[in-house]
Amino acid sequence: MRRYNIIQFIHSNKIANRFIKVFSIDVLVKGASFLLLPVYLHLMTQSEVGSFNYIFSFLQTLTILFCFGLYTPQSKLYFDYHGSERGQLLFSINAILLIMLICILAPIYIFRLDFKIITFLFDHHIAYEQYRAVLLSALLVSVGNYMLFNYLLTSEKIRKVQIYNTLRLILDNCVVLSILYFSDGDKVFQRLSAYYVCEGIVLIGFLPLYIRNFKIRIDKSQIRRIFKLSIPMFATVIISTIYAFSDKYFIQEKTDMNILATYTTGLTIASVCALIIQSFQNIWLPLFFQEKDLQQNIQKTKKMIRIIIFSFTGISIFMILGVKVALEFNIIPMVYESVLIILPFLFLAQIISAVNTMWANYFAYFERMTAGTLIGGGAYIIGFVLNFLLIPRYGVTGAIISLLSGNIILATMVYLHIKKLRYNYTHL
Repeated sequence: MRRYNIIQFIHSNKIANRFIKVFSIDVLVKGASFLLLPVYLHLMTQSEVGSFNYIFSFLQTLTILFCFGLYTPQSKLYFDYHGSERGQLLFSINAILLIMLICILAPIYIFRLDFKIITFLFDHHIAYEQYRAVLLSALLVSVGNYMLFNYLLTSEKIRKVQIYNTLRLILDNCVVLSILYFSDGDKVFQRLSAYYVCEGIVLIGFLPLYIRNFKIRIDKSQIRRIFKLSIPMFATVIISTIYAFSDKYFIQEKTDMNILATYTTGLTIASVCALIIQSFQNIWLPLFFQEKDLQQNIQKTKKMIRIIIFSFTGISIFMILGVKVALEFNIIPMVYESVLIILPFLFLAQIISAVNTMWANYFAYFERMTAGTLIGGGAYIIGFVLNFLLIPRYGVTGAIISLLSGNIILATMVYLHIKKLRYNYTHL
């Protein structure tokens, strides 16, 4: 009887149902690099790991930046339109995206401004002429996949999401690991190239499912709503991008790639919490935006936050113990032993960040994105200044102090403002 009740609950509860169908596979795809981390650490030198993590982090940061915040109106406004109007919305969002990508990237690459950017960001020399085409292609593929995946989840095409994620899981990791194992040479270049070729293949296969829903027509009222949501989000992303990348930049500039490898390895391990909350957001947001009863949403949010804190605390303890065992048995090379010192603090920062993410959803819910931009921008500027001041003097310790301080400040500011917005909404 108990087993039947659990099965019945999963089928009847939207969040539980999506958790089984989407969340588990999504986490597995995004967490594959973490699950296979010991393999990658043995197939690449510590310096190569540091270089790859830095470049990959750079590309992930650029991906969010070059989506120009347009994933927010796609998620938020999708349910406000139906039929041909919804098709117009999707077309408008992607037309804006394409135009902005051309207007920004074309001058950068024509006038070779990217060489100056890379020289500034990469203190340690890389053969950028060799990497140039790969990095540009990787950026375009990543932006396309980001918007596509956002659409598949928003439109609740759960079966398509499962297939999409399963293909990425198998293709990406099998091809990349095979090439790293059987090939010699620049393994950073090989891993980047192989990974993004596989991502591009999956994108090409699924893109027609997205495009055929477009309705080639422009609605000025939709454009205004798109920009109202995307511009503040883009402004936030610009500031958060500078902050999010600054710790890695200052560490690689002031230390070396081996220390950066240890720090980014710790971030990769702790990012299991970030992967879970990102994937949960994919499930949560469509239901969150559909719920028009504010009090119901608040109660659901508080309940989920309690579950997140409890779950992530347990995951953190388990992961730290697991890393300790992996180091003792050389599953993770002993050169990464110092990662154990920083992991508890990195996990704590992830838990605070996850709570903040849940409350920050209400900026879009209330359509008060400008307030979110100002609050987020202020906190990120503080975090950047702390990175600038602390990392050159204290190294990785300074980065951790900055990370924790920035997350605590941001979470406090977001919660207090959402509390104010809720009060104003209920007393209209």
